[in-house]
Amino acid sequence: MAGNETVAAVGRTIETLGLSLRDAAREIGVTEDSLARHLGGEYVRSDSVAKYRLWLNGGSRKHDGPQLELISSGNSNDADAALREVDLVEPLRPPRPNRVVDLFSGCGGLSLGFDLADDGHQFDTVLALDIEEAMVATLNRNHHRQGEARVGRRVDLADFINETEVRAFYLDHLATLDADEHLVAALAGLPPIGLRNIIEGIRRLDAHFLNGIEALRSDPSFIEAYAALDSRALGQTSVVGFHNSLRLPLPSSRGPGLEPILWAGTPAGHGPVEETFEKDFVLHWLHLEATARRSLDGRWEDEVAELERRSGGGGRGQLASSARRIASFLEFLQRVPALKSVWLDWRARRDSLRFTYFENPGLAQALVDSYTKDRRVAVVLGGPPCQGFSRIGRGKLRSLRDDRVQVHYDEEAGDLRNRLFEKYVLFVEALAPPVFLFENVRHFQTEVQTPDGTFLATEVLAEAVRNLSENGLTYDIASRTVVASEHGVPQARERFFMVGVRREISETIDSVNVPSWVLALPKTEEVPLRVALEDLPQPSMVGGYGPDGAFPAVPLHAPPGDAAAADRFRAWIRQVDPRSEEGTVRVAVDSHVARDHRGDDRRWFALMGPGKRWMDYRCDDSPTLRRLRDALGRIATDLGESTDLSMPSGIRADLEELLDVVDGSLSIRLLLESIPNLPGELEHHLLKDTYLKKREGNHGDWLARLDADRPSKTIVTHMGKDTYAYVHPWRDGTLSVREAARVQTFPDWFSFGNLGLVDGFRVIGNAVPPLLSAQFADRVAQVLTIEQQLRGRKPARAKAG
Repeated sequence: MAGNETVAAVGRTIETLGLSLRDAAREIGVTEDSLARHLGGEYVRSDSVAKYRLWLNGGSRKHDGPQLELISSGNSNDADAALREVDLVEPLRPPRPNRVVDLFSGCGGLSLGFDLADDGHQFDTVLALDIEEAMVATLNRNHHRQGEARVGRRVDLADFINETEVRAFYLDHLATLDADEHLVAALAGLPPIGLRNIIEGIRRLDAHFLNGIEALRSDPSFIEAYAALDSRALGQTSVVGFHNSLRLPLPSSRGPGLEPILWAGTPAGHGPVEETFEKDFVLHWLHLEATARRSLDGRWEDEVAELERRSGGGGRGQLASSARRIASFLEFLQRVPALKSVWLDWRARRDSLRFTYFENPGLAQALVDSYTKDRRVAVVLGGPPCQGFSRIGRGKLRSLRDDRVQVHYDEEAGDLRNRLFEKYVLFVEALAPPVFLFENVRHFQTEVQTPDGTFLATEVLAEAVRNLSENGLTYDIASRTVVASEHGVPQARERFFMVGVRREISETIDSVNVPSWVLALPKTEEVPLRVALEDLPQPSMVGGYGPDGAFPAVPLHAPPGDAAAADRFRAWIRQVDPRSEEGTVRVAVDSHVARDHRGDDRRWFALMGPGKRWMDYRCDDSPTLRRLRDALGRIATDLGESTDLSMPSGIRADLEELLDVVDGSLSIRLLLESIPNLPGELEHHLLKDTYLKKREGNHGDWLARLDADRPSKTIVTHMGKDTYAYVHPWRDGTLSVREAARVQTFPDWFSFGNLGLVDGFRVIGNAVPPLLSAQFADRVAQVLTIEQQLRGRKPARAKAG
């Protein structure tokens, strides 16, 4: 890092940590005047740069209280090369696998790598949360726990209020999962009232609300208003968003439902249920209900105002149709004012009940006391959406500790699902794991605009963790962009990772920056795409959704000259399902289905070479093309000036049409015109300007054939809509769901058979490659070995340094 970049990083870190200039100078070991001058842009001597760099890397900081360190945001360098080849300790198998919680889990790609590490002896994912039903169903279908208690829970993480509610939810889930009678009893005896009583109270409020909705929908005035509603209005994105934001059930033939709202789908559990609450509790509840009602009333009106804004938008065609449908829904709301009343009564009572309960200090302490020993979480994983970073100010970050009703519904928060990264931080604080691993898009490190200025997203996250920290909970952290193809994954996928390690663990290894070491995964040779696809036969072809494509497995034969990384990939993909009996051999896979494309598209695929994109066949720089266009232009000009009346009139029109098509896409046009038209069609359907004008920066790679001898491009969720960017390297079709899963390193036993083709691609594209995750798990296992030995007051057998 150059001197100017180092000083800039120092300035950002000082602001992130909330240090005064004097305190920062004292920690760094420079004078306050020097620090001010350097931050102001004056020349920095090399010895001062060294001090700044050391301070950024955590070498000279002093800590008087809870504090989060942003140790490193770099990528490959000489220090990394040394870190890659070292082990901290000999990893020990814990008495029972370390508990893992996976937030925003998707189908569980990130946690799967942990669960498979060391044949399942090191880690056990006990809770996985996601809002999408397809994701959770796929995770549960494949998890090693196959009983009635499901690890995956469909929950909107935006609903959680505070740390106490997080601990309560986790412990309640764990009590059912492990059939822990002692924990069930502890939760039943919580002050001021047992948790099961609150859950039952919420259940009754929900049932009353749903009954009220059903009754309202049976009322003649509602039926009349609904009949006048545009039948397509409820499918509008804005109208769906209105219902989702307010947790208002959309009308459907199945009747109203509430999942995934928090606690709505919680199992009934065990233990007695109180019929009434204590008087003081009820009084507090009623007081908060009034506050919640005012806030929620404003929330409803804000959502309606947004719909009104969208209904008044201009535009033609589809935009005008959308505006009319939204206006139709707004008229419907005006005709059924009781809908708001029923919703407002329910939400105000439900939310204020939760606030009354989960803000109780006695309850908070009792849950801390129950969160002990084998119930503790060792690792929190997750990759929350990051849209909220551009909407939150630093002042708001400092107020996040205030979890009262009025803050929960403030205007700046808007739809709380836009601030999901805070919920990740909330879980880290509530569960206090020895290690957390945060994953996001590679652009996460870029600058974001907030109400208080421009900041790095990594620094906003760091400050969020620091400001939520209490009870001496302190993490050292490091971050980097990880390129999956450098670690045995046959895919050029780049993702941002941040790891946090509890300071009492990381400071036991003086010679190694432990968080940076966790991220410095050993590099391997690239695994080409052909290795992932080599043994898969022709897939079943479907037009959209399709059945499982189970088929007999073909034995793997390593092509001559392959590197060890390819064999490692094969072994990973072909591993036996950990749930199967010993000696079982995998003989079939599911979901080997691909889209059955048009015949003329398959002919186009056949013309494309390996690794070629649509735009690669353009001829913008061709001298012949320029000469042809210039010549046609001169002829058109001469004809326009000619007075020869014998000249055929159609020539001028032909020249004008030719000039319109003689551009860089001419070469693609000629190739497409060489393909026979389908019966009844006059030309190839791709002969449209919307396709032919595509080039670099304009989705020029939207149609591309993959190269068998290189890692694949990144598998993305958009494959659920369009797979043209993933033409098979040697078959004239696009990748199947199973082939995409192979590229993402899901073992062949991992089933996607519960999903159609569209959801299959979407679920797979959303995941972290499990083979990459398993390599993080190997390193985290060593960190937890140190933590295990610290708890046993035994010194870690340090190998580093």
